[in-house]
Amino acid sequence: MEYTIVLSDELLKAYYDFKESKSIEQDTITKLFKYYISGHLTNCKQLERIGVEDDALKQQLANEGYIKQTLEELCEETTYKFILNTEKEDYPYINIHSDRIERNFTATYGKKESRGKTIKHIKALCKDARFIFIYDKHMNDKVIREIAKILPRKKLNIIYKGGQLSQNQTTLLKREYNEWIIKPDRENTYTDYHDRYLLIDNKIEIILTSGFDYLFDENKEFTYIVRKK
Repeated sequence: MEYTIVLSDELLKAYYDFKESKSIEQDTITKLFKYYISGHLTNCKQLERIGVEDDALKQQLANEGYIKQTLEELCEETTYKFILNTEKEDYPYINIHSDRIERNFTATYGKKESRGKTIKHIKALCKDARFIFIYDKHMNDKVIREIAKILPRKKLNIIYKGGQLSQNQTTLLKREYNEWIIKPDRENTYTDYHDRYLLIDNKIEIILTSGFDYLFDENKEFTYIVRKK
């Protein structure tokens, strides 16, 4: 089964209270479903903490190995790698009352605003990738070195649009990690696009509206959008 996100104890209880038509704060449930994506992941320990008695679900979760992990550990097993909650805003949490990130998921930063949370998020999305496609017409050596920092140190196919990376830049990537396989696109994946893209296993697409440059440079506004393909 594909799991999407994780809910904090408070929000998971609110979810069950809503399903059972129990009294619940309307603002909380409204904002929860603004972010909610069907297929959340929980475990036996969390269900026990919030007092949910569902033997069939507990048995299913136990069979899949989801017994007593922390929320952060569960989060690593999901597609979007976020935990919905009402208090924290640091990654991997989304505060449903005040967070910058919205569904699909997206965030916009102004000049001088840190992109640290987004960098951590993209790094997490890339962690288990088999191949990653990079599209950006305005690459430079400095950006290549920064991109290399967010890619997982494991066997990985890195595909780029023909002509967008120089021989020197592909060499820079190869020097960062020798098991990366770096090659030009053969599928005509993107053609003359304005925005910049990071495509992960043909499943998750990250759109960077002002380019990879400003993911790492706070001198200009920056927006990124994460969506399923």
